[in-house]
Amino acid sequence: MMEIILAREYGFCFGVRRAIGLAEETLRSGKKVASLGPIIHNPLEVSRLESIGLRVIDDINELKEGESILIRSHGVPLEVIQELKDRDIDIIDATCPLVARAQRMVDFLSSEGYKVIIAGEQGHPEVKGLVSYGKGNTFVVSSLEEVPDLSKEKVGIVGQTTFSIERFREIVGEVVSRSWEVRIFNTLCNASRKRQKAVEELVDKTDVIIVIGGKNSANTRRLVDIVESKGATVYHIESWDEVLAEWFVGKEKIGITAGASTPDWVIDKVLEKIKRLCFQ
Repeated sequence: MMEIILAREYGFCFGVRRAIGLAEETLRSGKKVASLGPIIHNPLEVSRLESIGLRVIDDINELKEGESILIRSHGVPLEVIQELKDRDIDIIDATCPLVARAQRMVDFLSSEGYKVIIAGEQGHPEVKGLVSYGKGNTFVVSSLEEVPDLSKEKVGIVGQTTFSIERFREIVGEVVSRSWEVRIFNTLCNASRKRQKAVEELVDKTDVIIVIGGKNSANTRRLVDIVESKGATVYHIESWDEVLAEWFVGKEKIGITAGASTPDWVIDKVLEKIKRLCFQ
């Protein structure tokens, strides 16, 4: 008998739910709102918000007269916030509180004279924001090979909130072994860690795992990487339309998880599709 097993932790985290709530509340108030970049890394949810009035822009110069600007959950560089304030533009700050904390930690370390290592993905929106708080004293490191020679420096370490806990530990260990003074702030998101732990548990209980979430979502890709690293069969999908019946042939236990930016309504539609294919 085929069985669907949901991960112990999956789907929207607090920061994403807060950002979506702020966007919906502001739109209901009648304000015209533009999001500076996608509010979260989930195309389907972004499209839903666009359908009720949220406009996505890539540059603040695209703002229209009378529009408020919504800062997405990943945050934005410090200089962008300053320019918005200088131009007296109404700001709705949906930056995840944990991302905002990481920004403060980078600012603090830099102000105290530390070279700051940000353990994270170069080019990720959150990381770009973190770098801007470092006053030019930052290095973005995603692997051991990228750790610079800082043997004579005071070093501070901060992590991208959705970064791999294993890689964070490796980078911290390498920096500690090379440097004479190190301060470490563990800014990794507990919700992301719980989802990563939960998908590890799911591997041992299932024959195939479906990971639901944006292809551009770092925390969702991390779940896929974990399953792949354990040699299990995994499919990463954004939409229920991608689900294929052939994935479940000969399988008895189907594992389901979702990234922290995946809404419940998308997860429900995926479950409906799987049940339709496997239990008809």
